[in-house]
Amino acid sequence: MMLFKVMHKYKLEGRMERKGIGIYSSEDNARNAVEELKQKPGFSDTQEGFVIKKVFRLFKPKLMDKTFWADGFVTMYY
Repeated sequence: MMLFKVMHKYKLEGRMERKGIGIYSSEDNARNAVEELKQKPGFSDTQEGFVIKKVFRLFKPKLMDKTFWADGFVTMYY
């Protein structure tokens, strides 16, 4: 079964931050999730960080077509 994995990566203070957004049943679902997230806090500042990767899975993931980080994110600096 071919699925589409969405990740978000960006550089923060010299290191890479990565967020797993979700695994989707179609490329259209993955692209729709990315378009929605581009408007959310954190993601709107790093829109170029989205990656959609085609993956092969033998079993259907339990949380397929569910978007994580749906409200965006805030970066905390110490």
